[in-house]
Amino acid sequence: MTERLRRVLVLGATGHVGQAIVRHALACGREVTALTRRNNPEPLRNLDVKTVCVDPDLQNLPDLVSGHDLLIDAAGPYRLVPELPGSPPWQGQVESAVRRTEKVVEAARRHGTLLVHVSSCTTVPRPMSSRQRAAAVWRRSISPYFEAKTAMERNVIAAARNGLRAVIVNPGAFLGPWEYRTVEASFVRSVMDGRFPMVLDQAMCVIDVCDVAEAIDRALAKEFYGRPIPLSGHNISLQDLVILTAQLAKMRQVRPFLLPPDVVLASVYWIQRGFMACGLPAPEQLGFIPLIADVLPMPRSPEQMALGVTIRPLEETLMEAIAFHRQRHFL
Repeated sequence: MTERLRRVLVLGATGHVGQAIVRHALACGREVTALTRRNNPEPLRNLDVKTVCVDPDLQNLPDLVSGHDLLIDAAGPYRLVPELPGSPPWQGQVESAVRRTEKVVEAARRHGTLLVHVSSCTTVPRPMSSRQRAAAVWRRSISPYFEAKTAMERNVIAAARNGLRAVIVNPGAFLGPWEYRTVEASFVRSVMDGRFPMVLDQAMCVIDVCDVAEAIDRALAKEFYGRPIPLSGHNISLQDLVILTAQLAKMRQVRPFLLPPDVVLASVYWIQRGFMACGLPAPEQLGFIPLIADVLPMPRSPEQMALGVTIRPLEETLMEAIAFHRQRHFL
């Protein structure tokens, strides 16, 4: 199957996993077209890709998909602004994300193009105690991200049941090189800058973006269409992940102070409510706390084991990420 995928169109090509997908496709000898909202974005410079500007509403997407064998959506949703749960602004953000996915699905369907939808491990059902379920309610009441991601994935699954050939992957938190986010949004860069004196007292699941790109290719080859494919990498506590990253970066090792997740999430909720009441945007880093708290450990799924993807050692992943940031920022 994958040998016939010569022309690839990528949404979200400048993102962390999008970069890994683009570079993997190029390494396989494919022609890549990257859709971007910016002219000459830094992540795509010096890559042998065709860049095309696309409007935020994707009005020109159907025309752009024509002639491509594969459409990969690794873009959405963009960071969603905190609002009151169920309020019109909250629902407006969710509905906007869903409409965007509908346009992607329709464009792929119209041209008979294979679709890859990069979802999230936060949509994967997980066994929870009553206490964990209560904590999940707090996490998911802070940001419309969770509702939007779930609704987007359901949209793709429904389209697949009606004949669309779509691969859906649900990876853990991304690690690895080619991360062009701000310092506040980058775990490895934040550790290198000494920004983690405190962390949530929890474990999480992390995965190399290169392993995600490889898993997508294998899922296409095996025609794993229409069913979510959870992708687990390494389950590790946040404290140990900070310590290991600092050690590999040859920094002075300080054991971060542990914070109770429930207390932190409740505090974040009320802080964001305070900013909203004053009509002010909340600090960007606050928006990532509920996302981190929801990336819980998960085992290798039967679908992942059937793909036969070899998960890279965590140390190798972190070393490549550290090297990337040092080269880019001259650290």
